[in-house]
Amino acid sequence: MARVHLISGAAGSTALDGTCAAYYASIAQTDESRDGTVRHRLRPEVGDGTIEVTSLRSGFHIVRYDVAFTGGHQVGYAFPGDHFELEHCVDGSMRVSETDAGVGELHTGSVALSPRCATGGSVAHRDGERYRAVSITGTWSGLESYLGGTDALPATGPEEVARERYLGRSAALRLVAGPLEEIFVHRRSSPGRLLFLESRVVAALAALIDGLALTPPPTDARELVLDDHEVAALRRVPELLWQRRHAPPTLADLARASSMSVRRLTTGFRALYGTSVLAYHRRRCLDRAAALLVETDWPVARIGHEVGYSSPANFGYAFRRDRSVTPARFRQAHS
Repeated sequence: MARVHLISGAAGSTALDGTCAAYYASIAQTDESRDGTVRHRLRPEVGDGTIEVTSLRSGFHIVRYDVAFTGGHQVGYAFPGDHFELEHCVDGSMRVSETDAGVGELHTGSVALSPRCATGGSVAHRDGERYRAVSITGTWSGLESYLGGTDALPATGPEEVARERYLGRSAALRLVAGPLEEIFVHRRSSPGRLLFLESRVVAALAALIDGLALTPPPTDARELVLDDHEVAALRRVPELLWQRRHAPPTLADLARASSMSVRRLTTGFRALYGTSVLAYHRRRCLDRAAALLVETDWPVARIGHEVGYSSPANFGYAFRRDRSVTPARFRQAHS
């Protein structure tokens, strides 16, 4: 059975600093770079990858995860009500078991927001599955101060809504993913690096405020009630699309594979992921392309083919429309 690590305490407290230090020391080798980021490189017997922590002048921290654990990995946590965390899963998945909110899974594209109450539970990673994510951590009181007072931060809403957000199920927070994705792929070491990261945090917080203030449109509640087997089938759809990205299945093909009608598939997928099937897949392909542009020296044409585009021209057009910059200029800016 995998060892369960424990992290607890209030942000900025000696208790939290101590439990985090003990956790990192037990799984990784740590080094602090000149750019202000502390990198924790997993030991070979633990897995592969890094957890990078960057302290910002605003009092927040950015935590970047790019890890794959050998034999699985489980971390317990206990945080007070003032703990703030906003996390975007860029790729992979992580299972969350929280005492009050229940059980959920952060998956590719999801955004999770901690509630304004004490939380406790555990997160678990599957054996060998790579998890890529970006998290902004701090305190709710620090966020209010940063925004200039409590009036700038909308109410977080009823308890059941907060739970849905905490488990990454709220479509209202999808816009937060964009700025956090930019943080994940950014590698450029320069005098303006911290300022760039601060700007992306501000953009993420702006999207968060808009999401919290958003009034959800009226919907037919009957279409949002999904059986467990339907949820499991819908969770498989993104991987089916990715595996067949060079010859994408139609909605009818996906519906048959999921034992659902096309209408049920599309409605259920939007309820789970906050967007359409095709828009979700397009986002995943372009996000993966952005990461490959920064992490590899592959030619742009090869990256376009890797993520499913039939020609370099089609890939270049789609990427430029999405990011407002060509793939080559994006690589130059972030490498």
